[in-house]
Formats: sequence, C-alpha cells, structure tokens
Amino acid sequence: MNRINEFVIDIVLKAVRVELKYMVKVAWNDNLSVGIELIDQQHKEWIKHFNCVTESIESHKGALQTVKTLSFLIDYTELHFSTEEKSMLANKYPHYKEHKKLHDELRYTLNNLVSEYRDEGPTNLLIDSVGTLMNNWLVKHIHEADKKFVDFVKENKIKISEC
Repeated sequence: MNRINEFVIDIVLKAVRVELKYMVKVAWNDNLSVGIELIDQQHKEWIKHFNCVTESIESHKGALQTVKTLSFLIDYTELHFSTEEKSMLANKYPHYKEHKKLHDELRYTLNNLVSEYRDEGPTNLLIDSVGTLMNNWLVKHIHEADKKFVDFVKENKIKISEC
C-alpha cells in the first residue's frame, strides 16, 4: 500500500470515529459530460465511489467498507490519469505537459497532505481538506482541462480507448 492510500485510509478511519458529517458529495450532471464515452464513464465511476466514501462516513457503515471503497477510489484515480495521459501521448496532444502537470499537482498535494498528517495527525481540518480538495479539483479539472483535451480529440477525429 502506498503513502497516499495509507494517509487517506487513516483520515477516513478518523472521520468514522469522530462521526464527521460534512464531507461533500459530487452530483453527476450533463455539465460534467465531456462527450467521450470512456472518459465520461470513468468520471461517473470516480464520482460514484467518491460519493460511496462520503456516504460510508455519514451513515457510519463502518471502517472496513469505507477503507475498501476509498482504496478503490485512489487506484481508480491512477487508472483514469493513466488512460488520459497515454491517450494524449499517443495522439500528440499539444497540451499534454500542461495537463499532466495538473495530474501531478494533485499527486503532489496529496503527498503534502500525507506529510501534514504524519506531522500533526488526523485533524478535523485535514479531513475536511481531503473532501473539499477532491470535490473541487475534480469538477474544475473536468470543466477546464478535460474539455480542452476533448476539443482536440473531436477536431482531430480521434477515438479514445483504454490503453
């Protein structure tokens, strides 16, 4: 298990113990659709599992269910990033470096949160930061970076598939 998985699992376990009820859910809507089935399906799956994590915390379903869902979510994020990045490279997307940088920034931010957790422990502020970061980052990323990539894909009549 990597550092990010350990960190997020510890945060969720803390949230379950202190019965926090303020993790934000993401609602899928047509505004989040980028119009490419594979990417939309991956975004829907990500949102579904993110919401399962928040629901597990809110309804006190237990740490095991929450940890299992969260571990899947973290791994799925990497799968999705990998799918996008491989497609961008294969199709010589001119903004690949910029887009990958956004993915890397999220990875970096999560690593910083891991360090903060190791220094200060699972504070309520840290728990809130994780939920807010993931929710806000995802929505903004889809609306800005992913839609820019999709415009390139459509203009160049490229078919995106899992690599």
